[in-house]
Amino acid sequence: MSIQKLYSKIVLIGTENSNRREEKRIRLLNVFCVTWIFCLIMFMITDQFFEKSLNKSIGVHLFSFISLFLVLFFQFKRWFILARVLFIIALIISIFSFSVYLEIGRFMENFYFLCPLIALIFIEKKWIVVSFMIICWALYFVPSKLYNIYPEHPMNPALIFAVFLGSFVILNYSQVLNRKNEEKLEEAYLELEEKRKNEFAHLQLKSLKAQMNPHFMFNAMNSIQNLVLKGDKHEAYNYLTKFSSLIRDNLNMSEKSFVSFEDEILLLKKYLELEKLRFRENFQYEMIGIDFIDSIKVPSMIIQPFVENAIKHGLLHKKTGIKKVTLKFTLHEVLECTIIDNGIGMRASKDINELNDLKNNSLSTKLIEERLTLLKDYYKTNIGFSYIDIPEGTKVIIKIPYTA
Repeated sequence: MSIQKLYSKIVLIGTENSNRREEKRIRLLNVFCVTWIFCLIMFMITDQFFEKSLNKSIGVHLFSFISLFLVLFFQFKRWFILARVLFIIALIISIFSFSVYLEIGRFMENFYFLCPLIALIFIEKKWIVVSFMIICWALYFVPSKLYNIYPEHPMNPALIFAVFLGSFVILNYSQVLNRKNEEKLEEAYLELEEKRKNEFAHLQLKSLKAQMNPHFMFNAMNSIQNLVLKGDKHEAYNYLTKFSSLIRDNLNMSEKSFVSFEDEILLLKKYLELEKLRFRENFQYEMIGIDFIDSIKVPSMIIQPFVENAIKHGLLHKKTGIKKVTLKFTLHEVLECTIIDNGIGMRASKDINELNDLKNNSLSTKLIEERLTLLKDYYKTNIGFSYIDIPEGTKVIIKIPYTA
């Protein structure tokens, strides 16, 4: 059996006869387990090269191996709550072992922030998640207070708890919104099947579903974790606030076929501000021509996936200099949006994607292309997008229909 087939088989453990929402959690936990096991193997191989003996950490590694295999076994037996609780406990014990005994002074205790957030993704019973949050807060603060294990803590206990609680509240709020919209989607799909509505409405619902990927929330919270690890509390708070606002606006706009150009630009700005927080001073963006666009309405969430691709495939791999994306808007028979980035370019991006076995176009971009094709047939005009390779970076021109 090949490694890829083995990986696919492990990821599908416990997913038989599960509903759509539960299947996502089961598969995600299986992926976490496989990733952790791989990392453990790499740690055991490389420990000897980093001024430490394997014997020093072998106990923690063996405990982690046993715990992860038990988690997969519980998944197979469909004891999902037990599997999820065991996974979080194993994670907390591993962090405790490294922060208090194995890697003292390396701020490993900061990873406690992740535990209640991961628990919130997997476990619906809030009292269990809150219990984990209190335990992690205590483990973050008590060892340092009683035994002076960690060299310094720039934050007092109340502020530490506020960061834990703030992260918990934001992710919980996002999940509540996500759950409500998933329920609306299920109802909408049933209604579509009964009434056999047109294909454009069906694609619109698929586009909304693609926007509600739980990995987006997890990645955003991981960026907040990085800010906390760097001790940048102010930026972490700003990120949490802007992330919450973006999630709310994104879900609200997803329900509408057309939105005002002003609202579309506002959503783009919020998204770009989040990216600016992530890249710091190395990232700049510019919007040209928005002041000359009259009050028009455009299809919702057409532009953002292309901006995201420019950052993900072009700017993210740029090693030196300022990363910049420019959006130019002109109004003719259609609204023309030109996105220019000064990243690595289409050819280099394609080589990296092939090396990493990634597809160039995301699911959301494919759905946008299908929507634009249908709009082109409906409006009988030149609508669509095209990529152009330029000397430095990539340019994409999007032609979007609009209404007065």
